[in-house]
Amino acid sequence: MNVYDFINWFFMYSFLGYLLECIVLSAEYKRPVVDRGFGHGPFCVIYGFGALGACMLLRPVSGSPMELYTASMAMATTMELVTANIMVRLFGSFWWDYSHKPFNYKGMVCLESSLAWGLLGLFFFYFLDIRVRAAVISLPGHVGTVLAVGLTMFYLVDSSTVSACAWAVWKRKMSRQWAG
Repeated sequence: MNVYDFINWFFMYSFLGYLLECIVLSAEYKRPVVDRGFGHGPFCVIYGFGALGACMLLRPVSGSPMELYTASMAMATTMELVTANIMVRLFGSFWWDYSHKPFNYKGMVCLESSLAWGLLGLFFFYFLDIRVRAAVISLPGHVGTVLAVGLTMFYLVDSSTVSACAWAVWKRKMSRQWAG
């Protein structure tokens, strides 16, 4: 894969993660949920980073389903915990809440989701990734290039805008706390 294929692969997983979040949460809350992810587009980039991490860290155990399940569960749960803590430090909160689920830690991670991450790792290696790679590689060269550049530009502008707004809200909140 060239750099444009890789970018499209990353955004494909970010989009699939967005769809997964919307489907799971819509079923859980028994109403449509479409507002997921950091920005305004249909992307949850933590899934793109999760796919990247899985390829880099979990491929050595991908031949053993039990090892892959356990490693997938540990990697994704760690990513979720680290991401939640970073978001709390940057924005004062994180954008999910497992506090209503049994065996949760500060609402940031929970056993139910950890077990599901293990299954998702098996699905990723044994079914999904080969198909996503084939779809990305099948894009005609110029289409793949334009799509990769467009998605990157969209996400950079969108995440910069959202970050600036979140930072301004956080600063106002902190200035009120310091003032009074």
